[in-house]
Amino acid sequence: MTAALDPTLTPAELTSIAEEAYLFAYPMMIAYGFFHRQTMGPDAPEKQAIGRFTHFRTLGSPTLNNTIPWINTDTLYSAVWLDLRREPMVLGVPAFEPHRFQNVQAADWYTMNFFTRGTRDVGNGARRYLLAGPGWSGAKPDGVDEVVVADSWIIKLFTRIIVEGPGDEPAIHALQDQYRLDPLSRYRGVEPPPASDAADFPAPPASGMRGRGFFEQPTPDFIGTLNHLMTQAAIQPDEAALFERFSRIGVEPGAAFDVAALTPDQAAAIQAGIDAGLARIEHRLANIDTPINGWTYPLDLRGGRDRLTGSPAAYLARAVGAKYAIWGPGAEEVVYMVAEIDVDGARVDGADAAYEITFYAAPPVSGFWSYTIYDAATRLLVPHPSGRYKRGDRDADIRRNAEGGFTLLLQNATPPADRLGDWLPIPAGPFQVVGRLYGPSLELRNKTYAPPPLRRVAVDSV
Repeated sequence: MTAALDPTLTPAELTSIAEEAYLFAYPMMIAYGFFHRQTMGPDAPEKQAIGRFTHFRTLGSPTLNNTIPWINTDTLYSAVWLDLRREPMVLGVPAFEPHRFQNVQAADWYTMNFFTRGTRDVGNGARRYLLAGPGWSGAKPDGVDEVVVADSWIIKLFTRIIVEGPGDEPAIHALQDQYRLDPLSRYRGVEPPPASDAADFPAPPASGMRGRGFFEQPTPDFIGTLNHLMTQAAIQPDEAALFERFSRIGVEPGAAFDVAALTPDQAAAIQAGIDAGLARIEHRLANIDTPINGWTYPLDLRGGRDRLTGSPAAYLARAVGAKYAIWGPGAEEVVYMVAEIDVDGARVDGADAAYEITFYAAPPVSGFWSYTIYDAATRLLVPHPSGRYKRGDRDADIRRNAEGGFTLLLQNATPPADRLGDWLPIPAGPFQVVGRLYGPSLELRNKTYAPPPLRRVAVDSV
């Protein structure tokens, strides 16, 4: 079946619908780029099998898994892509020590978080979850704590376990090995349902690859890609009218789309819509948030269907979130904040400068916090001779005041011995500081908290 354009559309209508459809498809294309790279790419360092956990045993570093922007250096991950077309999966989460932070997060094909559970909301006891695809309505099996129905049949699942200090990894590895995934039939001890038809997951076209697994298709061919991607997701009732409108430019799940059949004027009108959508994404990325003391922390880019559907602004936020920091947890779980300018509004650069950040009290969280340094252009970790890339609440050698406050010293050179605990090494070039604040307080979530600025100081070296 090949979908076709509505011949009555004016060029302006073609452009408008194409822009809307491209923004809808954009996060799915980003996710598909990662999916294909991680499950089928020949050289992915984060290679993952569909339906089987990949446990990351070592914290991210400049030489390990340094492919995802802003790689987390606080927790060890386990990750898996699940195909729920044949039947649901039962996820078993082990019991954790009361002091240890952990969570499980699942994102759908649209990149929305539809499920996050862990220390913050359900505690650290052992739990089981049934994860099902669209339309599943079976009874909750015995021994399962919660049934969660996704909007897509392909989902991305993460677990995170905090590394509390040096030498903690073996304890975490033992916990990672206790995660369990069982098809529902195996969990119940019955025969499995008939196998689903084999899914076709073609490689994204080379013209659409943008490094590190990104996949953007800024040409009218994206319509055929969206049709393919929607075979793995369900159209929700509240989006039926949206897809009815999209169908006028050839969007139909599972249908082919013949770009060669477009007239030059039609192709130009669709391209204009794509270009307009990309311009909106880039404009929002360049104006991601109103800085507070040089820090930005947008809270509207992550979440579930309640936040990221239903309006043009919501679909734009979803697209921007996929490009900015795909699969980040929601703000109720963690607040991320980024600084790349100092108190005077100048871009921070470690080539010939040092900076201090003075916290008069500890960051307002019930969980844990850290500050990590990344390259400003790539958002990746930059090798440093010290091997240190973050400072956080678990670093006992940070000097603190009675309220838990402290001063971080950011510079490339090694400081005197009495400041080694406060030292957060930076590259000899432009950089970013990323704060991760888990269990954020209300003042973080409503943005009344003003994080302290970076102040340029003289380099203090041995």
